[in-house]
Amino acid sequence: MWNSLPEKRRLVVIFSSITIIVLFGLGSEYRYSYLDHQTLFTTFGKSTLPWVATSSTFWAAFAPLLAAAAPRCSPPELNGEAYSMSIGKRRAADHIIMDEKDIQVMRRSHTWFVEQLMQNAPKLEFKEGTRGIVTSAGGDYFPPLLVSLQFLRRTGSKLPVEVFLATPDEYEPLICETILPSLNAKCLILSDIIDQHELPFSFSGYQLKAFAIIFSSFESVLFLDADNFPVYSPDDLFTSTPFTSEHLVLWPDYWSPTPSPTLSKIIGLKESALNNRPTIEAGQILVNKSHRAEALLLAAYYNAYGDYYYHLMTQGGAGEGDKDTFSIAALVLGNSFYTVSQLPRPLGSRGNGAADLQADPIEDVSSRGQAIPKPFFIHASWPPKLNPLHNHQGSRQWGSEEHSLSTFDGLDVERVAWEYMVQMACDENIIFKSWGNKTEKEVCEQTRGSFKSMFGEEYNKLGG
Repeated sequence: MWNSLPEKRRLVVIFSSITIIVLFGLGSEYRYSYLDHQTLFTTFGKSTLPWVATSSTFWAAFAPLLAAAAPRCSPPELNGEAYSMSIGKRRAADHIIMDEKDIQVMRRSHTWFVEQLMQNAPKLEFKEGTRGIVTSAGGDYFPPLLVSLQFLRRTGSKLPVEVFLATPDEYEPLICETILPSLNAKCLILSDIIDQHELPFSFSGYQLKAFAIIFSSFESVLFLDADNFPVYSPDDLFTSTPFTSEHLVLWPDYWSPTPSPTLSKIIGLKESALNNRPTIEAGQILVNKSHRAEALLLAAYYNAYGDYYYHLMTQGGAGEGDKDTFSIAALVLGNSFYTVSQLPRPLGSRGNGAADLQADPIEDVSSRGQAIPKPFFIHASWPPKLNPLHNHQGSRQWGSEEHSLSTFDGLDVERVAWEYMVQMACDENIIFKSWGNKTEKEVCEQTRGSFKSMFGEEYNKLGG
């Protein structure tokens, strides 16, 4: 009865970037390049040992609870898809097909599960007082993750990073035991934790996020999608409002919510509570697990049974998946949380490698709508993402150089991203399993060609 959504382990040695500064061209080169000051990756130390899952007392208590609350009925079906509309437009029609008896079955299961959480929720396991970044990756998501981690470290942040993989098949020893540790990041395999219990759960795709947050070792977590990175150090987010007061910070999506009225019947919230707010863009989530443990466990429930709840929450609308599970869980439990008021903004034209900007929550809460907060996260989620194997461009996609310099305090973020990508593509020692033989596929040549087309000059800082 535990249906799961479709499933979605060696990246290699890194080199020191040799900085060649030619005095004749110093003026223009220094203005544009941000790798003159730093190597692409820090010098590798000794490889770490493979990660081994330890016994989870929490999962031993939570798995039976999760299983007992399974919806023992058929999942809802759709007779169409909700049309996703911009914020403030009319509400979506109801597209859910579900028998009344099945609605009541789901309502009873949901009510029982919430009661168990309120009475005696299993205790999450984490190191008290710790902060860190959590993400999920594997396969085609390793290259963009590496770009994202470079941007993170460029900000000066030294926060540890835990990278969750769905199964051992996604574990790449070179990435997980050599490269990521050099960036203060490590791999963890979710199925190795889950499989310690005899109950047949498996999680993949959108389901990973909630469980990665729950099983992470940090008390305070900034979850970032693998293709999402901060432009500024995220360290201050943990010590400032709104996080210190609300303990859960979420960011909005472009769209109005499209829940089915049936969802209200099942979870016991008024339709207005679900409709009179933006949908959530869950590429970044900031949460304190001590203060919002029950909400995280309820969100995990919604995701464990995503084949039931995703349709009910979004009706096939834009971004259907885990996005609204966190806000709805908090609403059901009466937990406060902060939703950034500044809507996302596109960086470049939508599609073909464009990205979305999400605002600085500290500026958002302090401006009280009187000023536009600066963009803080760049979520490069539009295909082909920041993966040199797939990303071939003939021109800039994130707007002009002038726009980037003015928007990001003198930083040409698109050029920096492509500098990282060229170095990944052209180092013969950097190997991703998903790339296969990158020499045969001419990944380096293609990426350098794109760089020249986009920025009007060859990339010449590879060394050698």
